[in-house]
Amino acid sequence: MIDVEVSRTFDRRSALFLTTGAVLTSVLILRMLYMQVFKYKDFKKKSEKNLFRIQINMPERGQILSRFGKPISRDAPIYRVYIIPEEAHDIENLVKTVEQDLNLQPKRVKKIREKIKKQMKFQPVLVSENTDWKTLAKLQAKNIPGLHIESGYGRSYELGPAGAQIFGYVGDPKKPVPNTPFLTTGITGLEKKYEDIMKGTPGQTVMLTNAVGRVTGEDDSQYVPPITGGNIKTTINDHIQRVLHDALIVHRSGCGVVLDIDSGDILAMVSVPSFDPNIFRQDDADEYVNMLRSDIAKPFMNKAIEGLYPPGSTFKIVVALAALEAGAITEKEKIFCPGYWDYGDRRYHCWEHKGHGYVNLEKALKHSCDIYFYQIALRIGIDAIKQMALRLGLNEKYMDDILSREMRGVVPDRYWKESQIGSKWVHGDTVISGIGQGFILTNCLQLAVMIARASSNKAVVPRLIDNGEKINFDSLNLQNKNIKFVLNGLEQVLKPGGTASGSAINIKGARMGGKTGTSQVRNISKEEREKGVLTNEELNWHMRNHGLFVGYAPTDNPKYAICVITEHVGSSTPAARTASKVMRELLKQ
Repeated sequence: MIDVEVSRTFDRRSALFLTTGAVLTSVLILRMLYMQVFKYKDFKKKSEKNLFRIQINMPERGQILSRFGKPISRDAPIYRVYIIPEEAHDIENLVKTVEQDLNLQPKRVKKIREKIKKQMKFQPVLVSENTDWKTLAKLQAKNIPGLHIESGYGRSYELGPAGAQIFGYVGDPKKPVPNTPFLTTGITGLEKKYEDIMKGTPGQTVMLTNAVGRVTGEDDSQYVPPITGGNIKTTINDHIQRVLHDALIVHRSGCGVVLDIDSGDILAMVSVPSFDPNIFRQDDADEYVNMLRSDIAKPFMNKAIEGLYPPGSTFKIVVALAALEAGAITEKEKIFCPGYWDYGDRRYHCWEHKGHGYVNLEKALKHSCDIYFYQIALRIGIDAIKQMALRLGLNEKYMDDILSREMRGVVPDRYWKESQIGSKWVHGDTVISGIGQGFILTNCLQLAVMIARASSNKAVVPRLIDNGEKINFDSLNLQNKNIKFVLNGLEQVLKPGGTASGSAINIKGARMGGKTGTSQVRNISKEEREKGVLTNEELNWHMRNHGLFVGYAPTDNPKYAICVITEHVGSSTPAARTASKVMRELLKQ
């Protein structure tokens, strides 16, 4: 009985539900018919007023890091004001508005007008990147078509000019990309080399706008977040990089490299004068770039790898080891230096006109006696010298796959001269090679490798990128006694009476050894020698000799190697003193 009643009640409710559903369905169908057929034109007009704009969200670019993980090159938050000409109703009025509200200089306004005329209408024209938020808020409140204010990222270079040639900088791509305001790409240095890693992946936001272009909302369903770019970790010690730069810039032009001998890590690589890539974002960037390009000292050039210099007396390390390995000399053999040496029909001079008297290997290195090395170079010949030079890392490219325009240099022999000069090698060529002059050309990085190898007897290879790999270098297989003889002489260079005695250091009992050198820029004629050689002060800057110094420390267990080249300073003293400052800081750590 109960079941029958429940059944009847269910049937009645089901019928009612079905009837009600049928009525509602009919109403919805009729409503849709009314909207789609009878009111189609009205709704079409309304839908056309609801437009959208795709905004590309640029990712944060990856960082270039020091060996300690500190940012050297990074993206910093900024606010940009820019104009998109095709969106502006009155471009002239818009320009006048930003000029007044942002207090722009006439030169800046002129550049803005020029870009508006020159660029395609969809390309953004930058107005300002350095305006405070209070001013920007007032400007944004005006809601002027074509005027955009957005938060974003601008590249910040923490070391400024210290190593700018290495790290590089970013700039506009060669071909503009629509809907990507202020897309940047690596132009030089590591920024360019590792562009694919650091650039990241753009995202997008779909902005809903009304008929007058005002943003009414966002379509969250189509939002795609940007992906931050990857980081690049270098071997650079940012503190030592600054110290080397500040010490070098005093001498106007030059370069320096500091190596960790055990790992080959480049702790510092500096070229001066340099440039500050942070200024490239400022209003007067064009004037700054033009000034740099007109500088005869070449600020954009990475002289540490692009500059080629006769190694001068630093090359005597090569000659000494070559002679010892060949058994052509002993550490005790003495050669007399009266200040000159007559060989064939030519007189070869020592830098010390009075001569050094009788000198053995140690004293020859200490006093940098030219006559000694003239004679031992002739004994062993250019082939043995070249073999040792290559063994110690000269005539090699180390950064070719990372940094552009690295120069290999020249370590000559008779075959090179015949093919490149078109004449035969003569004994005089060998003699002059003994003091690192003639055809020999090296760069700063190569000389740093040379002293690192000579002081450790290991085939040290420099690296700039830290990939986490542990390095074990092969032995050069030079006789340890010969290495010791040469290092004993290099220690004497910084002791009283040595050519770099004023640059000696003693940090926690640690000392530095090294070798001075002077790279001759011009030839001194016989006539000038007879009348008197012009002093450094009497010559124009570009005619003065370069000063060089290669060194290592500590002397009892070499850990660091350094090469410093100071251009057109006349002597090696500035280079040696610069190296001393840097090595003091290293040994304090």
